[in-house]
Amino acid sequence: MSWRTLSRMGLVVAVVFIFCSSLSAAEESWPSKPITMIIGWSAGGGSDITARLLFPYVERILGAKVVIVNKPGAGGEISFVELAHSKPDGYTWAWTNTPNVVSFPIMRKTNYSLDAFEPCCNVIYDPGVIVVRADSPFKSMKEMLDYADKNPGRLTISNSGLGGDDYIAVRLLEEAADIKVSQVAFEGAGANVPAILGGHVDAGAVNVSEVKPYVESGKMRALAVMDEERSHLLPDVPTFKELGYDVISGSARGFSAPKGTPMAIIEKMSLVVKEALEDPDFKKKAEEAYQLIKYMSPAEYKHYLYELQETLKRLYEKSPW
Repeated sequence: MSWRTLSRMGLVVAVVFIFCSSLSAAEESWPSKPITMIIGWSAGGGSDITARLLFPYVERILGAKVVIVNKPGAGGEISFVELAHSKPDGYTWAWTNTPNVVSFPIMRKTNYSLDAFEPCCNVIYDPGVIVVRADSPFKSMKEMLDYADKNPGRLTISNSGLGGDDYIAVRLLEEAADIKVSQVAFEGAGANVPAILGGHVDAGAVNVSEVKPYVESGKMRALAVMDEERSHLLPDVPTFKELGYDVISGSARGFSAPKGTPMAIIEKMSLVVKEALEDPDFKKKAEEAYQLIKYMSPAEYKHYLYELQETLKRLYEKSPW
């Protein structure tokens, strides 16, 4: 081997060593400047409330500022695209709420895919629930399903947006109960809930936390919850599983970093969030705000996202929406 070849090999080794050392140093010093957390929904919405409640505790543990930036639009897609094209240095993160982050690339061509992200952790899981107005003739889920069975397509059920968790929930219900209903899509819970209260639809698919006050005040009746177990916010409401239907649906609110973000940073952020979620003061405030905490580690969150992707692909292939 010539001296020139040896010199070139030595140069390559030196460059790789310097690069790895710099990367390690960057990971060690993270965070050394403010972190941007993108929320793809408006201020005052569920994700925004969660973030603004949680990140002061994260800041205190991390010793760095977390700047929350709202970039609403297209059901979160604007923020997903921005995250996918951000620098993977640990300073840009975004909420990757389900099912939107998973369902959009299945429904149409998008400028991002699930593979463009490095899932960090999940924070909230808000299960779906079917509700009716208090004066509805449907006193139980059985009565509503019996009506739907005898009157295909006549029952109207509202949701918070095409391809969202509420829409998917009703699709799962149709499949499980072998019925056909007419879905009415609204832009977010801010429009969906008033439509139910106003009697513009027969029933509504929403998240538990969004209707807890209305059920408690007697303005709505909750018929069934779409989770493995009953919700402590609505303890008297049965699950669909109790009624014999395998319908599990909800909105998982977690966040991710761009693909390529060092795993050391992902793991560190995840552990900091876990510590913040266990803070007694935070837990008290979360309970008061009807925040349904469900932490998932990076591996658990990633598994959840990709498993959901397979479920939605199956649904979409069977009957596109």
